[in-house]
Amino acid sequence: MKSILFYLPTVGSHAQILRGMSGVNPQNYQNMLWQLTRQAQAADELGYWGLSFTEHHFHVEGFEVSNNPVMLGLYLGMQTKHIRVGQMANILPFHNPLRLAEDLAMLDHMTRGRTFVGIARGFQKRWAEVMGQVYGVGGTLSDAGESDRRNRALFEEHWEILKKAWTTETFSHSGDRWTIPVKDLEFPYEAVRRYGRGLDDDGVVQEVGIAPKPYQRPHPPVFQPFSFSEDTFRFCAREGVVPILMNTDDRVVRRLMDLYQEEAEAAGHGTLRRGERVGVMKDVLVSRDADEAHHWAARGGGFIFENWFGPMGFTEALRNEGETGPIGSDYGTLVERGLEWVGTPDDINRKIEKLVAHHDPEYLLQCQYSGLIPHDVQMRSLELWATEIAPNWL
Repeated sequence: MKSILFYLPTVGSHAQILRGMSGVNPQNYQNMLWQLTRQAQAADELGYWGLSFTEHHFHVEGFEVSNNPVMLGLYLGMQTKHIRVGQMANILPFHNPLRLAEDLAMLDHMTRGRTFVGIARGFQKRWAEVMGQVYGVGGTLSDAGESDRRNRALFEEHWEILKKAWTTETFSHSGDRWTIPVKDLEFPYEAVRRYGRGLDDDGVVQEVGIAPKPYQRPHPPVFQPFSFSEDTFRFCAREGVVPILMNTDDRVVRRLMDLYQEEAEAAGHGTLRRGERVGVMKDVLVSRDADEAHHWAARGGGFIFENWFGPMGFTEALRNEGETGPIGSDYGTLVERGLEWVGTPDDINRKIEKLVAHHDPEYLLQCQYSGLIPHDVQMRSLELWATEIAPNWL
């Protein structure tokens, strides 16, 4: 398995978060950057495959202060040598797809091909409804309602534009939201005709193109976290995108992996084994002392899930097939349902052994909670994973 660290950067310690408005404190943000830098450099030296960041906005509380994962990736990519940097994910319906295509191509060049790309649809309504108003979309709960359908349609159109921008010298596009180029756009300059392309004989723009194209051809690897629905798995399989599973029920995971495998093969992507080009997400913290690991994990991912993700509906990822009724979002439930990979190296090796035997995913996305979990605890966890766990499964 390829290990990708996934940071939802917390600005402030556990105590500072509890005091409120930690996200607006500039020294807290500087501390977060310092910790991320040291952890990224350690992960680089220890051989982790990748490093990634979420995209969310308006987090004055201090959770997930990662407004621009592309900039965070560039910042840390310039301070590392080998580790890949990416986003989990860019919230595609709320971006200008042409600007995003350009930014990601630039990042790919500036890291000399160490970039990977994440795309997602967006669920946090506070910022999605505000920032999505220009496109007439908001956050989605994947409930097949009208808002969900508008979100998915724009997501897929923006993805189509990204692909065209990355893989063709010049292109045109006509969709429900975008017309590229706009009709009757005159740009009658001889330099375009002589040194570029895209004009007709009357000097009207027929096609445009971005420069540079990505360093990697045809484009960087693309991931979609966190994939719950069968529709999303079918989309990922058709498009060669790696879905990241958050589900904890083995039956659900198996069904979605089988669906991906069948759909990918039907789309002409070759014969895949189960788990190939699929990832799973776990909260990961390793320690010599299992009780210590659980103490800190409860204050990290446990605290965030109970106070943030759980109330927003992520408990659905913990639901067993056929189960009805409410599901707890407390740390004990996360451990019992298998979202938490917390404990000694031996504990984690046993969990991986079971995962590989049942599903054998190609990628493991490891949630990290810097700030809430002390820096020295996270640094020890990174080292223990790389020296006493990863060598058994590479």
